[in-house]
Amino acid sequence: MKKIFSYIIILTALAALSSCEKWLDVKPKSQVESEVAFREEQGFKDALTGIYVGLTDNSLYGKEMTYGMADVLGRQYTQLTGAYNQFAAYNYTNDTVKTRVNAVWNKMYKNIANANNLITNIKSADPGMFTGTDQKVITGEALALRAFMHFDLLRLYAPAPASSGGSSAQAIPYVTSFGVQSVSKRTVAAVIEKVLADLNEAAAALKDADPIVKGSTIPSTTTGYLRNRTYKFNYYAVKALMARVYLYAGDRVNALAAAKEVIESSVFPFATPVTVLNGNDKVFVSELIFALNINNIHTQALTYFNADAAALLSRLETEYSADFDNDANDYRYIYGSATTAGNIKRFPTKLLSNSFAAYNFKMPVLRVSEMYLIAAECLKLSDASAAADYINKLRTARNNRYTVAANATADEIQTQIFKEYRREFVAEGQLFYYYKRLNAATIMYSGINATNAIYVLPLPDEEIEYGAN
Repeated sequence: MKKIFSYIIILTALAALSSCEKWLDVKPKSQVESEVAFREEQGFKDALTGIYVGLTDNSLYGKEMTYGMADVLGRQYTQLTGAYNQFAAYNYTNDTVKTRVNAVWNKMYKNIANANNLITNIKSADPGMFTGTDQKVITGEALALRAFMHFDLLRLYAPAPASSGGSSAQAIPYVTSFGVQSVSKRTVAAVIEKVLADLNEAAAALKDADPIVKGSTIPSTTTGYLRNRTYKFNYYAVKALMARVYLYAGDRVNALAAAKEVIESSVFPFATPVTVLNGNDKVFVSELIFALNINNIHTQALTYFNADAAALLSRLETEYSADFDNDANDYRYIYGSATTAGNIKRFPTKLLSNSFAAYNFKMPVLRVSEMYLIAAECLKLSDASAAADYINKLRTARNNRYTVAANATADEIQTQIFKEYRREFVAEGQLFYYYKRLNAATIMYSGINATNAIYVLPLPDEEIEYGAN
């Protein structure tokens, strides 16, 4: 494999934290030495914020890892123009495709290097410099982010465990140190083990330190560092990611336990009709376990989700409607999408802003509806009635009129889960991973046989270095 090397960190810091909608409006500090940056608590907070800022890059969750490349690969759109046509054809040798795929790898490992620098320094820091539970919270978030980034790299650049020989296949490096040493690839199974180890350590750090935890005695604030926990990798985001990872690895017992912990906390209730019916709460804010706040997301999304957009990403209206079983009552269909002139094409509008600031600028990363679908998938063989109930609760919340029978077969339940992934996660980048996790033989609307030649993105050709452009 090509070796991966650490690079000298450039800390991105907060200039101000004046409001929850502006916390990502940051100005980068000049390059600083770690021992200077981490002399006080604020340096750790700034470094952590820099990691979140890094995730909002257009090459990552600001576009390509959500509504861009990832959703094109999952064929959430059938009507495309420009460079995304090459992604839709899975033409990984195309120069534009290679450039964007390489950028994901490079920028993610840059962000991982930042996380490693933070983790290394905070574990040796004087606890006396931190306020309250801040040291535990920062540590937990950094560990969780490192796991999160490695896991999505795994999902893109390595075979799925469900594929033939997938678990033992060579995957990606799991980098846990900050320095100049080279790091070799690990197997898929070994990477998953490392991901879960980081997540377990993160959960332990956050359990009694994060004010979002149900029953926590840590004061929840509207100002200061511990505010807006859904914009940070909070305790329940850790558990939700664990559910996702366990299901990817085929461990339904642990996936179910993690998903149920999030659901049964009741911290993330389904959006109520009163917030949805006015058409403003398109991302169902109360359900977001972890979201990135991206202040320019509306402007970016308009390039692709506008009836007059030259780069429109859409499906034919007949296709979009069929994906909802022609149920025009579903909130996601009514309020989360729009059509071009003549109702020829339909496209998602969930990322577009409106006059209500509380619903704007949010890129969903983990939401509670996924926990319901994970629970249903884990129970489809052992308790069909309970599995159907999880799906039906989601559909009731979405005003969808089609319920799943309590005596549905496992295959029927999986079909309904698939439908919900198509509906629920459009513009969020999760459908491609659904196909890959199941090693599905086909990707709907693609007309191709899906093998690892499709599911595994190529690593960059050149020797990769942290910090390389």
